[in-house]
Amino acid sequence: MSRETLQLRLLKTNLAFFALLLLGTTWQLWTPQTRFPQIPLFEWVSALPAGIDWLTLTIMLTTAGCLLLFSVVPLCLRKPAPEPGANWQRICGLLFLVAYAVSVLFDQHRLQPWTYQFALGLLLLTSLTPSRAIRLLRLFVISIYVYSALSKCDASFVQTLGRQLAEGLFSSIGISTAFWSPQTLGWIAATFPVGELLVAAGLFFRRTRKPALVAAIGMHVCLMLAIGPWGLNHYQGVLIWNVYFIIQDLLLFTRNPTLDRPRAVKDDAQLQAERLVPARVPGIERVPLLLVWLAILAPLLEPTGYFDHWPAWGLYASRHDRVVLLIDEEARAELPAALQPFVDPPQPLSTWCRVRVERWSLAELGAPLYPQARFQLGVAIGVGRILEQQSPAAEGTPRMRILFEGAADRWTGKRKVSEYTGLKEIESQRDRFWLNTLPRPVAQAD
Repeated sequence: MSRETLQLRLLKTNLAFFALLLLGTTWQLWTPQTRFPQIPLFEWVSALPAGIDWLTLTIMLTTAGCLLLFSVVPLCLRKPAPEPGANWQRICGLLFLVAYAVSVLFDQHRLQPWTYQFALGLLLLTSLTPSRAIRLLRLFVISIYVYSALSKCDASFVQTLGRQLAEGLFSSIGISTAFWSPQTLGWIAATFPVGELLVAAGLFFRRTRKPALVAAIGMHVCLMLAIGPWGLNHYQGVLIWNVYFIIQDLLLFTRNPTLDRPRAVKDDAQLQAERLVPARVPGIERVPLLLVWLAILAPLLEPTGYFDHWPAWGLYASRHDRVVLLIDEEARAELPAALQPFVDPPQPLSTWCRVRVERWSLAELGAPLYPQARFQLGVAIGVGRILEQQSPAAEGTPRMRILFEGAADRWTGKRKVSEYTGLKEIESQRDRFWLNTLPRPVAQAD
């Protein structure tokens, strides 16, 4: 068995296993649940049968399971190339991606970054030749690190989430930051994106790949400490995804004697097989190549607003615009019982209570809230409609309000905040967005 074949099978095994694990961890997100607002990508999707969700989930689980078997069995039997059932593997990789895309049509919340990465990775590894697939997956992973680092290069991250991550990291190892100044925590937070960029640059070059790999593993371990049960205690899916990244990086960037030889000693056939943009592309490789290159380049559009934050790898970024939902204190009792624990008490001299929809999402679905403002607006509309169904508001006594916080200034972290009161005024903000913001109904369960 060649080194490329072994590496490819291990990468597919890792991808398929963690896809199954994270789909199982967040299974309610992929079903036609009504405990948390579902916001279809387009309004017309709401008219389609909700049972399609079960079909797409079944396809994703089945194809990931088949790919796991297709990878593990040859590994155990030490079968040499070619890949057994290569055509079936291509079909499984394509079906997983198609099922995932259809599921996103029914709920934008499913644009979780790990699923997006897994869908593209499985397509890439099952459709391209081993050497080209490995080299292109390396570039794809490096691009994730680059875009993730760039999304944190602003004052908002240093002042908010970056400081929280620093506090979580030090508290996980028993060091209190209670008496540290905000400036000290800010300087520490500023090193996070710089370190991530250095890791990406080091992984790109052959000579610096080994120390960069060690640094990448250390970076993921530090993040797991910061957000784990001894730190900020975030949801377990992020920890699982970081474990996946550590194993993936070890498999992907550990030196390959064939692939990592200097170009001068490679023959023409090997160079052609490794080219990321080959002159002659086999028909079966064209679509996967196009999709992966689009995924690598499309995040450049994120600052313009034409590409979403998570598919652009804005991970733990805080600069993006967002919607804050407030409920009148008297209306709190009319909310579903499952939502009430996530409503904060009002501030002094105020009757408005903040609804922590991000915690509600984690509790109901096991998945973090999609950070796009249009999705958060849809969630607010969904909550407002629940209140209206319980008891319509009297004229002139609105029971809900949103704060639409614009993107933070890159240098100061300041935001422009607009306030909208009442369901009718909030629904009028739909015109801000090209894509849908109207939710499907949410069950009024006690």
